[in-house]
Amino acid sequence: MPTQTQILVPALMDGGRVVVPQVWLGRNVDYRTANGHPFTAADYQKFNPPTLAELRRAYFDKNPDGSWISPEYRHSLPSQGVYGEWTSTFLRDGNEIVERPEKIYFDEVGGLWIAEGGKTSPIKLPNDGWTLEYDERTGFPSRTGSRKDAKKLFGDDASYFCSTKNDLRAVLRVFSLGDEGLFYVYAGYDPDDWDSAVGVRSARPATPTYYDHDDVMSQEERNILIRRNMTN
Repeated sequence: MPTQTQILVPALMDGGRVVVPQVWLGRNVDYRTANGHPFTAADYQKFNPPTLAELRRAYFDKNPDGSWISPEYRHSLPSQGVYGEWTSTFLRDGNEIVERPEKIYFDEVGGLWIAEGGKTSPIKLPNDGWTLEYDERTGFPSRTGSRKDAKKLFGDDASYFCSTKNDLRAVLRVFSLGDEGLFYVYAGYDPDDWDSAVGVRSARPATPTYYDHDDVMSQEERNILIRRNMTN
């Protein structure tokens, strides 16, 4: 059962289909070291970090009555100062994302980082800049512009976006010293890079998940899996 150290983020639905599954997020970001050296982005994957889409959902989305869906998550970000968190989302060659890969390793022959397994999907990213719009399915910015325009749309939640569009890049959300906002999305680190101010927040599905050929699950399929899980 979930504990008080977890935050429930309800599923994002599009009619009867799930865009972002319901998830439990850890309330705190964990910072790990091994032999005095901070864990890398790849090291942290064993803690099952949330996807960028799950974090975007938790931070920005509201209920029909205008209240925040995850106020506990929103409140946790400023309290962590300039710290950030790795996600289980990776950007490959600037045009594809990999969520929760099963294996990450460096190919010595090809000289490239490889992510195997997980959920992959194509993506078209905007130029680096202040986020004006987020894609709900991936959590990545879909439109960028000036800080002035971002402030008009998001107020104090206006945040910057920066990416490196080659090779496999780890994706993080960070509240940086450079004043890039509370939801600064950066996709530029190699999987074996580390940052002592960036840790991990654990995530676990609130219900069994299944993706069909459209990468979403119908409500009927979801209900069947929930009932099945309750009887096992």
